[in-house]
Amino acid sequence: MQGIKRSLIGGAMTSKLSRNLILPIVSVLIAAMSLGIGIALQGESLAMVAVYLVLGAVWLLWMSLKGINLPRLLIPLSLIYILPMEYTFHFALVMLCLVLIADLYHQNMREFVVSYPFSFLILTLFGLIALSKTYVDGGILYFISTIVVPLVCFLVITNTRKDRPALDTWMRVISLVAVLVGLYGIYIALVNPGKRIGSTWSNAMTINGFYALSFFFCLALAFKAKVTRFRLLWIFAAVIIFLGMLFTYTRIAMLAIVFGLGLLILKYRRIRFWGLLAICLIPLLIPSSMMNRGAAVAMIDISILIRFIAWYHAAFIIADNLLTGIGFSTWKDIYHDVIPMPIFYAQHAHNVYINLLLEIGLFGTLAYLAIIFKSLVGYYRKAISPQGDMVAFCVWTGMLALLFSCLTDIFIQQYMISLLFWITLALMVKESGLAKLDIPQE
Repeated sequence: MQGIKRSLIGGAMTSKLSRNLILPIVSVLIAAMSLGIGIALQGESLAMVAVYLVLGAVWLLWMSLKGINLPRLLIPLSLIYILPMEYTFHFALVMLCLVLIADLYHQNMREFVVSYPFSFLILTLFGLIALSKTYVDGGILYFISTIVVPLVCFLVITNTRKDRPALDTWMRVISLVAVLVGLYGIYIALVNPGKRIGSTWSNAMTINGFYALSFFFCLALAFKAKVTRFRLLWIFAAVIIFLGMLFTYTRIAMLAIVFGLGLLILKYRRIRFWGLLAICLIPLLIPSSMMNRGAAVAMIDISILIRFIAWYHAAFIIADNLLTGIGFSTWKDIYHDVIPMPIFYAQHAHNVYINLLLEIGLFGTLAYLAIIFKSLVGYYRKAISPQGDMVAFCVWTGMLALLFSCLTDIFIQQYMISLLFWITLALMVKESGLAKLDIPQE
């Protein structure tokens, strides 16, 4: 009896200690967030400050009415992809941290899972070394996108409550946002046939990382739909997203879609005919204004040559800085002195794998890629192989397609796509049960 009483008292004391520990952490986080946002907003116009305050108020109202948990956060978080801004990206990271604190408080901090601890340790260590070499404007943002985002996403999502699955919610809200952005992209392209505009996004290249993953989310939801009309609606949504992508005239994005569809055809025999037909008919989906733009660009397009020259020079820089890299975005500055003619200048290496080697060195890159590919391999074994789940396979294929598109760009290092990619990957690990495996043994 006394043992039981002692155990109850001990449990109560532990719970009280945990709750007391949460309060100062929350206070420090809120104070840091307030200071950071205050400094950042000093350079903004009054109108933009008002917009940010309204967005923050809407989010706080939503969370106060619905309660704080991951699925409910992902709904308003997806809205930042309508009009991406750097401040909303930072705001999203802070909100993810608050969800982690809320979930730990709810669970009385009984367990704290750190997935791939050795890989994250190496990645963080070489990320900090690279940060110490960073002196270019925008370099800190790439540090956050490359190092902080993966760590935050995995810590937050693998430690959320087990009764709050969120991958399905995330796929649905991202797909719906992509449809809205795609529709506007089609409209703005038809109105401006001679221009390359990325819908509501400031960069017509970067948005294709968002489109590519959203496209396969729609296909996954089509496979998941039980009712035929809903299945057709999700397929129609995928077509809209694909058309929005076509109007940006980004060749690697189109190839990524073809690559992903090829994987689906190989996996699922029942759609083999329709899949091959869709790939063959892709040129017919391209509007005439798109063809005109493609013809005009092809005459003066030297982007492929720019990439080959960048990769050539990057090889020598990597060889000279193999272990620790040159720092985040430092390439932007040093490449001015390397490139033979200004017309061949490239802001980055136009290949995420080469760019990682440049910025964080060999060991940092291996750690970064180890987290990605071990997660994808594990997800395939746990979620796809046992029953041949086509919904899971579509999500997995979308991630591979996005990585394929990174052969000529650095999508997953750019802040908005980085957040999308790592949230999705962490959700895949969480909901396939990988977070409960013996992950520390690497």
